[in-house]
Amino acid sequence: MKFKSLQFFARHAAGWASEELHFGQAITQLYAKNGSGKTPLVQSIMFCLGLDVQFREDIVRNCSQVKLKIELNGKLLTFERRIGEKFTLFISSEGSRLEEFYNEEELSSYMLKTLGLRADRLITTGDAPTIPYFSALLPLFYLDQDKGYSDFYVPARQGFIKSQYSEMVRLAVGLPPQSSYDKKKKTIDLNREIEHLDRSIVDSDRLRTRLKQDLPSTIRPIPVLDHLISEAKSRLDELKNAKDIKSETISSFDHLISNLRRQHHELSTKQIYLESKIKSSAQISREIESEIETLNLNEEAGRAFTSFSDICSSKSCGMFLASSESYGKSLLYLRDQLKDLETANVANMQQSESLGLQKTIIERQISELAQKRGLAEREAGIEMFIVAISKIASEVFELELEKGKLQKLEIQNTRHIELEKQRNNALTSKESLDTVREQSPELLQFKIELSEKMAAWLDVLSSKNINRSIRIDSDLKPILGTEKLDIIKGSSKARSVLAFHAALFEICTSDPSSPFRTLIFDTPRQQEVHWEDMDEYFKALKEIAVKNDAQIIFSTTSYRYEIDSKIDKEWLPPFEGFEQPMYLGRLN
Repeated sequence: MKFKSLQFFARHAAGWASEELHFGQAITQLYAKNGSGKTPLVQSIMFCLGLDVQFREDIVRNCSQVKLKIELNGKLLTFERRIGEKFTLFISSEGSRLEEFYNEEELSSYMLKTLGLRADRLITTGDAPTIPYFSALLPLFYLDQDKGYSDFYVPARQGFIKSQYSEMVRLAVGLPPQSSYDKKKKTIDLNREIEHLDRSIVDSDRLRTRLKQDLPSTIRPIPVLDHLISEAKSRLDELKNAKDIKSETISSFDHLISNLRRQHHELSTKQIYLESKIKSSAQISREIESEIETLNLNEEAGRAFTSFSDICSSKSCGMFLASSESYGKSLLYLRDQLKDLETANVANMQQSESLGLQKTIIERQISELAQKRGLAEREAGIEMFIVAISKIASEVFELELEKGKLQKLEIQNTRHIELEKQRNNALTSKESLDTVREQSPELLQFKIELSEKMAAWLDVLSSKNINRSIRIDSDLKPILGTEKLDIIKGSSKARSVLAFHAALFEICTSDPSSPFRTLIFDTPRQQEVHWEDMDEYFKALKEIAVKNDAQIIFSTTSYRYEIDSKIDKEWLPPFEGFEQPMYLGRLN
C-alpha cells in the first residue's frame, strides 16, 4: 500500500481547498511554521483510512471532503471521506465508484480482505466478538502530534479490544492472535461437552453398578455360560428322547445337583478369601491403632519434657518443633490409612454376607433336588421325569438370563470406556487451546528481531540514558533493561518511542508481502531530540524506504530534511495567511 496524492475540497465558494498534493516515492516532508495547517493534512491521511479524527471547527466549516489516492495491489484507488458528517467513505477507481461504507466495521472487513490480512474474530473488553478494526492498526504506523510520542501505541479512542496493542502488533507482523474469540468459543463448547460427558460417565457408572448387582457374586464369562447352556440343552434333548425314564430322570437330578455343588464350592472359596481379608484388615487396624497410641504417648512425653524450664527456658525455643510437625503428619497419614481399611472392610463384609446368603439358597436347592432324586429312585412315575425336565429348562432359562445381563454389562462397559475416551480427548483439546504458544519459533524470532532493531535505532538517535538490553514481554511491549516506558521521561521517552516505531516499520517492510509500507510522523518532538540526531534518524529511515520500497511522511517546524527531488517531495504552504503561509485556502 503506497500513498500517491492528497486533496482537500472546499465546502462553499469561499471555503478552503488544496491542489492535488503528490507524495514522494521515499520521503514526503511538510515544512512550515506552527499554525500553517500541517496537522490537518497529516490527520486527513488517517481520516481517509477510517480513523476517527476530530478536525478543528474552521476546517469543518470551510472544507467538505478529502480524497486520498492509494496504490493497492497494483491498482490506483481513491478514498473519499466527507468532513463533519457521519461516517461516510467512498472508494472509486478510474472515476467509477467501487465501494460505499457507512461504518468502521464494513470498511475494516474490506481493508483486511484487500490487504490480505487475517480477520480472526477477537475479544472485546466486554468478552464479545469483534473483527480487528483497521483504524486500530494505524497508530502503529502513525504518531499523533499530541499523544503519539507518549507511548509505544496510542489508539485514537480508548482500546476496546482485549490486549489491543498486542493483537494489533501480531496482526501487523503476521503472528496468530493472542485471544481469538473463535478459540475461546471452542473452549466454552469443549467445557460444556466435558460437563455433559462427566454427567454421562457418572450415570453410566451407576448403571454398571446396578447391572453388576443383578449378576451373581462370582461372574462367569460368556464362553463358560455358553458351554453350560449347551450342556443343559443337550441334557434336555436326551431326556425328551429317553427310553429309560427312571434312569434318565435320576441322571438329570445328579447333573443339576453337581452344577449347584460346583457353584457352592466357588462361593465358599471366595467367602473364605474374603474372610481372610477381613481378618487381615482387622489385624492391620489393631497395629495402626497401636502405632497411633505410641505416637500419642511420644507427643505427651515431649510436651512434658519441654515443660521443664531448665531444658527449654524460652516459650519459643523450638526444640521439639520438628518432632511435633512429624507427629502431626504421621498421625494424619495413619488415620487416613485406618479410614481406608474400614471402608474396604465394610465392603468385604457386605460381600461375604451376600455370598453366605447365596450359599444358603443353593444349599436349599440341593436339598430339594436330593429329595426329588430319592423319590425318582423309589418311583418310576412320569411326575419326577416332568420335574427333571422342568428343572433343566429352568436352568437353561436362568443361564440365558444371566448371559443376557452379562452382555448388557459388557456393552455398558464398552460404552463407559468410550465415554471416558471422549472426555480424555475433549480434555486434551481444551489443554491444547489453553496452552499459549509463547515460545513458538515465529514469536520468539519476532521478539529477538524487535529488541535488536530497537537497540540499533536507539544508537541512531544517540540515546544515552536508555538500556540497550531490551526484553520483549508477553504482551510484546519492550522492557528497557528493567524499566518500562512509563518510568522514562522527557527526551528519553520520545527517543524510545521513535526507535520502537522505526524498528517495527523496518521489520514489516523487510517482508515483501506486508502491506504496511508507510510511517507517518506529525511533528516529532524536535524540542526534545537534537537536530543532528533527528537528521540521522530520518536519513536511516530514508535508506529503509529506498531499500524496501516504502514511504516516510512527516511534518516539521524547525528541523528540515534535505530532500532528493528525484524520489522525495516537500510540501510547502502555498496560500497567503494573516501571519504566515497556509496549506489550505481559497482556490482561484
